[in-house]
Amino acid sequence: MGEIVATHLVYHGVVNSQGARNVETLCAQRLSAGVTELTIWICSGGGDVNAGVGLFNFLRALPIMINTHCFGICGSIAATIFLAGRRRTATPASIFSLHASTYSEGPRKGQIAENTALISKPFQELLDWKQDRIAHYFGSAEERFLTPEAAKEWGIVQIIEERSFASGDDIANVAIP
Repeated sequence: MGEIVATHLVYHGVVNSQGARNVETLCAQRLSAGVTELTIWICSGGGDVNAGVGLFNFLRALPIMINTHCFGICGSIAATIFLAGRRRTATPASIFSLHASTYSEGPRKGQIAENTALISKPFQELLDWKQDRIAHYFGSAEERFLTPEAAKEWGIVQIIEERSFASGDDIANVAIP
């Protein structure tokens, strides 16, 4: 087996607690193996806000360089996870979507949930988004879409580029039950 060129984790699917735990496990294994930088490839329409916020905070706490790359849709809580990357890239044929979190069941079904503040907080703190922009993108359940160019203009993406894997790369597909 040759020398590992780069380390990649591919997250393709819904954000849920099992998928988030599997990312955490794969990151911990690579950290123990001495990896100092890894890229998380994300293609997800979102999902569980609690799992996503936990994964965002976990990735930010790692003592290694975490990069994120959007290779399709990066929506809802997946867009918040995407911000955990120190270097954030997107494929030209990708899109981001943002909206408020809503209750999916119970007497408040469809109403904006309080945890919307959690998913928008990294946009405020890391990207310095002001309240008017937060209100536009997180003030209703209506999805607001951003092209990679618009996402770059607002600071979500730093670089728009085609990415590919190299021979010798460590590539792990995250299991999402």
